[in-house]
Amino acid sequence: RVRCVRPGPGSPPAVARCTPQGDGCGWLVVDGFASDAEVSALRAIADHGMDLGGGSGGPTVLDLQSGALSLEDKFIDVWYALNVTGRRPFTRSELRPYAAVVERAAALLRREFGSEGLQLTAPTFFSRIRADRPPVIPNDEYWHSHVDTLQYGSFVLTSLLYLSDADADFRGGDLVFEAQDGRSPARVAPRRGRLVAFSSGAELPHHVSRVTDGVRLALTVAFTCSPEAAIRGFLSRAATDDQLDRDGG
Repeated sequence: RVRCVRPGPGSPPAVARCTPQGDGCGWLVVDGFASDAEVSALRAIADHGMDLGGGSGGPTVLDLQSGALSLEDKFIDVWYALNVTGRRPFTRSELRPYAAVVERAAALLRREFGSEGLQLTAPTFFSRIRADRPPVIPNDEYWHSHVDTLQYGSFVLTSLLYLSDADADFRGGDLVFEAQDGRSPARVAPRRGRLVAFSSGAELPHHVSRVTDGVRLALTVAFTCSPEAAIRGFLSRAATDDQLDRDGG
């Protein structure tokens, strides 16, 4: 646990019984949060979408709620791309493990941080980092220090689910909580199925160490206390299995 930093300009306002306050900030790590089967299903979802894109530099992002998919130095809509290329659409049954992991993460954070009104917010996204591609645009330089509430606006609590293993699948790529107020830096190494969750405010500036070999894959799931910033029906664009059968998919 660490002491929370009061929200400043650009941060979401505190909400009673939701926004962590006082000594209620910090981070937690849960090994085995996602099963091997869930990790495999999530990797397959990421692969299916990212096959249609790929950032010009190391990172590629896939946000199923908005449809944003990195393609070179811009974003395209993955749902539109699946349609125009004749590729199989995502189905609701296929995305069920994704929805289950999001709901479990929300329940965990509500309990551990006392955040009763916590809701999913955007962006919630898969990220793939390849070591073999140098940065091309500023956003490719993912290793710089940042604070999530300042970078994303609505974030109150952030969670990362790792879908690959440090040392086995890649080198580098640790999440580093930086030294602050006499506190030493802390590192979290990615492990398949491991969840790390933390308060998103200025009490925890952090960065991802540079991936020097291989490919790192993770899922970021973010939460807010603002009803206006909440995502509802975030997988509603997926096809039903009946629709897929009718279309000959």
